[in-house]
Amino acid sequence: MSGETAPVVAAGPYRLRNVGSGLLLEVHGSARGSGANVQQGREREDGAGAQQWQLSPVHEGAALYHLTNVHSGKRLDVANASTENGANVQQWKANNYGAQEWLIEQHLEASGTVTLVSFISGLVLEVADGSTADGANVQQGEDTDSPGQWWQLEPVV
Repeated sequence: MSGETAPVVAAGPYRLRNVGSGLLLEVHGSARGSGANVQQGREREDGAGAQQWQLSPVHEGAALYHLTNVHSGKRLDVANASTENGANVQQWKANNYGAQEWLIEQHLEASGTVTLVSFISGLVLEVADGSTADGANVQQGEDTDSPGQWWQLEPVV
């Protein structure tokens, strides 16, 4: 992990753009149900809500956040609360498990770039295999400090 752990973003809606691919974090097919897969995708006007995430602090003043998909109202979630490297990330209804809590670390050497660390596992949100493909899967993985694990938070106005 390569940054500070103080709160780095204000609560509100954001798009999360992967630095390695330039693509956005999205819910596959704009699905609304729990268990729908999370992937990266090109900007889609018809899927804008599926590519927007409401960031809300778990506790006021903390660096832990819930990321709730604007379209579905479901949270970014590590499937089955797994602590395994390569475990899938999905959306799921709100619950009180750490699998839906994310530490947002700012990269001091790259302004506006963050890493999202799963509270349940200590692993980071990443695009599988550092893929640059539209539709590539998003999962959690060991921190390799690589562009497929870096995200830019773009406020939605």
